Amino acid sequence: MINILFGGNYKVFDGILLCLMSMTKYCNQPLNIYIISAELTDLNPDYRPITEENRQFLENIVKEKNKNSKVQLILLGDEFKNWIKISQNKSSIYTPYTFLRLFADKIEGIPDKIIYLDTDIMINGDIKELFDIDVSDYELGVVLDRYGHIFIRPKYFNAGMLVMNMRKIKETNLFERVKEMCQNKKMNFPDQSALNKCTKKKLYLPRKFNEQGDLHDDTIVQHFSKRIKWLPYFHTQNVKPWQIDKVHNLYHWHQYDDIYEKYIEIKNLKNK
Repeated sequence: MINILFGGNYKVFDGILLCLMSMTKYCNQPLNIYIISAELTDLNPDYRPITEENRQFLENIVKEKNKNSKVQLILLGDEFKNWIKISQNKSSIYTPYTFLRLFADKIEGIPDKIIYLDTDIMINGDIKELFDIDVSDYELGVVLDRYGHIFIRPKYFNAGMLVMNMRKIKETNLFERVKEMCQNKKMNFPDQSALNKCTKKKLYLPRKFNEQGDLHDDTIVQHFSKRIKWLPYFHTQNVKPWQIDKVHNLYHWHQYDDIYEKYIEIKNLKNK
């Protein structure tokens, strides 16, 4: 069974749906999906959690490919809320939900090995190839950040995909140290920079496991992260997988069209 972790509020439902649809296209193995969410409406009325209805919908999708697949929803409570309220980074370019993954070590029964994925990711190959990588001597399996390893430091990695060795993470108290840093130090890229600072044992993986640029034939994990465009003038592009017209018109990618066709059909049925 392949263990996958997502985190977020109700707004990332479409991202998780597309990621799982693309994942099941290539993977025949049963998937054990964990989704961490939380209700934070006292901070923002829009910070509503993923629901049990959402969970059931996603589980039905993955079971279409393998009946042994399952989706589990974990709602964090006061421990997460209280931590967010006193964190130096509760307001940043990201929502507080980026920090949910740092509480994975608190989840009862969390597998010893699990792949964390951001919700703006599409899968373009068999995720089993990534899951099978041996990280038993490491806290994390990571891929260099496309811009960070140039502009910040050479070994700066992107946190949108992490192969997490939960046994090692608990032994080293990695997430506790990251949370402490995020609580006390204001940062531009809060948990990503803290993970880079605090992780001592990390295995660097090929970029095909977190491709933050153009789609290649060997790409397994396609991360729709923000891009810098230099011409005809300096600007950024921040296209997400569910923005289908922009994926077509700006990136000229049509590799996901079969998934998009089914996605639109599913959405239309769901909204009736």
